[in-house]
Amino acid sequence: MRTAAASVIFLVLGIWATCAITGGFELLTTEQARRLDISRKQPAVPEIRLIDQSGQAFHFGAWVREENKFLIVDFIYTNCQSLCRALGSEFQQLQQRIVERGLQSRVHLLSVSFDPAHDNPAVLQQYAGHMQAMPDVWTFATVGDARELDALLRTFGVTVIPDRMGGFQHNAALIWVAPSGKLVRVTDFDSSDSLLDELTGSN
Repeated sequence: MRTAAASVIFLVLGIWATCAITGGFELLTTEQARRLDISRKQPAVPEIRLIDQSGQAFHFGAWVREENKFLIVDFIYTNCQSLCRALGSEFQQLQQRIVERGLQSRVHLLSVSFDPAHDNPAVLQQYAGHMQAMPDVWTFATVGDARELDALLRTFGVTVIPDRMGGFQHNAALIWVAPSGKLVRVTDFDSSDSLLDELTGSN
């Protein structure tokens, strides 16, 4: 009898511990936790100064509100040969869909480099050309002050770890920002098309 009771207690404690660790069965991984946290809290884009591929400086939050568009953001560095290539390919496809549907006035793409020491405007301009980015649809930028990079990455839940080969390990996803300047969703590459329909009401 005591053995059965003890088993039940251990089972309950195990379930409770699992719930505590996973956030009530919701937060199964750090990446899922990040996405859920953003969708719940919807933090505002920070007023950090960015510099685009043409050398034009702008304050991130104010720019989003002035553009009054949905913004799809990814974080990259131009020397990346893995995740950033996949992100770039997805943005190329999104750019095509945006143009085909005539959504240029409602949706904009932004690729932000977290390697400002290397990715200056000239490098970003060259990279944008390589990606066949249309300036009215897709902007490339990096921070104007490297000291503000941590705050930017923290707001977007981006983790960047230097590796031993001069590159970076980082998480990758598409972050959706509403015209109000609030982060509203984090999605995988393969769900961007359906969310584009949802957010813009297009078919």
